[in-house]
Amino acid sequence: MKGNRSWSGASWFLIGFLAILEGCIGLLDPNDHNKGIISAVYPQTVIPSDKWSCYEPALIFNPKIGQANIVIDNDSSFHGYFDYKNYYDSTRFSGNFPCINYQLEPIDFSKYTLLGNYAAGGCNVAFTRIVEPDDRAKKYIYTVDVREAGACKKLEYSMNWILVPKLPVGYTVEFLVK
Repeated sequence: MKGNRSWSGASWFLIGFLAILEGCIGLLDPNDHNKGIISAVYPQTVIPSDKWSCYEPALIFNPKIGQANIVIDNDSSFHGYFDYKNYYDSTRFSGNFPCINYQLEPIDFSKYTLLGNYAAGGCNVAFTRIVEPDDRAKKYIYTVDVREAGACKKLEYSMNWILVPKLPVGYTVEFLVK
C-alpha cells in the first residue's frame, strides 16, 4: 500500500514537471487558428521564404507604420501599402532587392477586406485570429490571441493578414491583441 502512495506522488510530480517543461520549450498546440467570419489568411498560397518579407514592407522599412492596425478595402490602398517603391531606399539596399518587382497575390476587393493586426511573442508563438461582427455598433472586432512558450527573448511577430467579407459601408474595425 505504501508503494502505491509513493508512486502516486511521483506520478503527480512527473505530470507537473512535464507540464512546466512543455510551457518552457513548446506550445501544447503550435498551430495557428482562425475563427469567426475570417474567409482566409493572406496570402493564401505558399510563399517562397525569400519572398515572405514582400508581404510586410511597412513593418520592415517603417516599423511605426508597420505595427499599426491595417484596414485595406480597395486596390489603390493595397498598392499604396504594399508597393516597395514607396519604402525602398536604394542607398540602404542593393539594386536586386527581391520585392521591388514581386507581384503580390491579388485580392478581389468587391468581395473582401484585408485586415492586418500586428502581434508578437517570444520563442514559440502561435496565433488564434478571431473576427466577429458587431452589427449594433457597426464594427468588426478583430482579436489576435497570442499563445507563446519559452523564456527566451527571440521575437516572433506577424501582421496576421486575413481576408474577411467586405466591410459594410459605415463599419469600422476594432483591433485587440491578448
